[in-house]
Amino acid sequence: MYSFDESALTSEKSLWDVYKLSRRILPSKFQVIFVLGSFLALASNSFFLSSNEAIILSDLRKWSEMGFGFSITILGFLIAGFTIFATLSKPKMMLAMMDHTNKETGLPTLKYNFFAFMKVFIAYISFLILYALILLFGQPDGFMSNIVGYLPESDCVKSILINLAYAIVGSSFIYLLLLLKSFVFNIYAIVMNMLRWEYHQD
Repeated sequence: MYSFDESALTSEKSLWDVYKLSRRILPSKFQVIFVLGSFLALASNSFFLSSNEAIILSDLRKWSEMGFGFSITILGFLIAGFTIFATLSKPKMMLAMMDHTNKETGLPTLKYNFFAFMKVFIAYISFLILYALILLFGQPDGFMSNIVGYLPESDCVKSILINLAYAIVGSSFIYLLLLLKSFVFNIYAIVMNMLRWEYHQD
């Protein structure tokens, strides 16, 4: 009945496998430009415009705490919404999508749609880990501060790490918000595809 091998449905054995395939789904030019522009603006501020490293470090810690709370809250809502959506989807429609190949990525359309969601989850989890590491190891007299102190040119290394982390964490907020926008649209697009499927079935 279907042209694909049933083992293709469960070929990914870990989240890493899903991530590697999801990289075929490229971000929009707007997303790349906006996130890159935010990163460059924050990097310029931390490396060249601001002369007070203590404020940069304080902002970095504060942003990491805010980012951790925001990301874990939003991730919970996203997973709950995706679970409800996946439960309500019709198996026959999803199998038909698996039988169709997305031309842009070469992925089965089913996996293309689901990887679009997984990419959002993976990004939120990845930045959650980053925020958690900063909160755990980046505190005053914490692990990072102490270990960097043993390195040659420790003050220079410390300054570079702080300024770079400041730009990454700040631009990550923009990236996560844009991913949230994409997630909402993907829900809308797939619901419309479900209705289109029902239309042709009738």
